[in-house]
Amino acid sequence: MSPNPEMWDELSGRVAAVQNPWIRQLLESVLQRHGERLKVWPAAMMVHHAYAGGLLEHILKLAEVGGGLAASYGVDPDLVLAGAILHDLGKLEELGHDGATTYSRSGNLLGHITLGVKMVGEMAAEIAGFPDDLRERLEHMVVSHHGARALGSPVEPMTEEALILSAIDDLDATLHQFKRHVREDSGEGEFTAYHTRLRRVLLKPSGR
Repeated sequence: MSPNPEMWDELSGRVAAVQNPWIRQLLESVLQRHGERLKVWPAAMMVHHAYAGGLLEHILKLAEVGGGLAASYGVDPDLVLAGAILHDLGKLEELGHDGATTYSRSGNLLGHITLGVKMVGEMAAEIAGFPDDLRERLEHMVVSHHGARALGSPVEPMTEEALILSAIDDLDATLHQFKRHVREDSGEGEFTAYHTRLRRVLLKPSGR
């Protein structure tokens, strides 16, 4: 299943509206260089958005929610958008997607956070004059987006934008699991079966 082309148009439009010229140039490079895979890549093997186009769907939801939170809390919206696009970029190298989704050699050995921060650093280095401070802020968002060391991030969020990114990333992944579990539950009761990853049963919406 290919994603709706409107999704790609929406992402391209958000990038075109970025005010910071360095961030806009970096994100345009990402779309140009990795666009064909970004359009169809899954976000995971099993946990959330584990289907063709899932990564793009996840990015767009983070861009939408992150933009609203950036405005509400008065933080840099361009950084939040950049984090939404860049945080899982390493999954393009971590996961192979050719009919079935598998882990690549580098995915197993390094993981998507390490791969992603390398990709961001390399692309920033190709842009002459790209500010070191901005590059480090973007790299920090990638390495901290799981929110805690216990969850796989080598550091915890230390900027407002990184904190927002980690929060909305977890929220979107968790709500996606909620919705799928409720949708796929075939029981007759008002609660679903126990979800081992979420470690709870879920109350079904009225009418189910």
